[in-house]
Amino acid sequence: MKAVKVGVVGCGQIAKEAHIPNYVMNPKAMLTAICDVDEQAAKALCEKYGVKHFFTNYEELFESNYVQAVSVCVPTHLHSKVVKAAAEHGIHVLCEKPIASTLKEADEILDAVSKSKIKFTVGYNRRFLPNHILMKKYLEEGRIGKPILARASTITMGPYQPQIEVSKYADEAKKRVGCLFDSGAHLVDLMLWLFGKPKEVNSIMSTYFEGVTVDDSAIMVTKFENGVIGSVHVAWLDLPNFKATENTRRIEIIGTHGLLESDCLGPSLSIYNKTSLTSKIKGKAWLTPVKFDPRIPQEALAFSFAKEIENFLDSIIKNKTPLVTGTQARESLRLILAAYESYESKKTVSLVDEK
Repeated sequence: MKAVKVGVVGCGQIAKEAHIPNYVMNPKAMLTAICDVDEQAAKALCEKYGVKHFFTNYEELFESNYVQAVSVCVPTHLHSKVVKAAAEHGIHVLCEKPIASTLKEADEILDAVSKSKIKFTVGYNRRFLPNHILMKKYLEEGRIGKPILARASTITMGPYQPQIEVSKYADEAKKRVGCLFDSGAHLVDLMLWLFGKPKEVNSIMSTYFEGVTVDDSAIMVTKFENGVIGSVHVAWLDLPNFKATENTRRIEIIGTHGLLESDCLGPSLSIYNKTSLTSKIKGKAWLTPVKFDPRIPQEALAFSFAKEIENFLDSIIKNKTPLVTGTQARESLRLILAAYESYESKKTVSLVDEK
């Protein structure tokens, strides 16, 4: 089996921590080029990982024949330009989430992908966490009956992380990089993956901390066509040394016959139904934890990125559809944009008939 020649466009945090290391470690990939407008950033990463070629212009990279596939890790409002250029050169693409800033841009991407017949996927890596895969399986098997209510929440430092310049978020309001658009995108994708088509959405948002003009706290409530009501709670926290735990990133699903709870960071999943353990002393039912392969790290987020990269490479090598499709990523964007529309209009936004 020949390794896929891969490049990375954009040298930000997600490229440095998730994409580049996982390509280097995966025998199915050969990282051959890194591109960034900051020449020193691209050159430094090439030197660190022994990559032969660096570029400051993605068009030149695509014309070089050094890559068969790329990870697009540039800011969201630039996704469309870079992905379309890659598609025109027949280069497969793993694009970071969300797919684009607008539905128009997303449609342009999907059109370019369709015409070129490249493999295309979007970086919703939380689907690859084993607890989320098992949660979906349990729902499909009816382990907790018919799902009724779901809540997904995440609290992160967002732009207040030490390695990020908070000031850059002050002028980003029109580019939709608030906490719901950024940190909440993963939760919205999981909701759609688990429950299917959305029917309508409401939302409320606020901006509390200094330094940003976008939402830093948000709640959106979606009614799905199957009757499930799902809420997404997202907040950025300006707190030095804050570390997310299972209590700050989790998903809970209530069904007619039970309950599922999952940690969004690691392989943690508990189920309560008729077969769960019962306390004879207190007369209360307890959540039964599910045992996972001990080889999976307790903080499995890095594991999910590795699986995402492998799924992308396998889609190319084995000519199969990636777990996350472009159409699904577009639907996630559509729901998020509708949530912003709901907040701005103070009305429920219908998603049944898209015009």
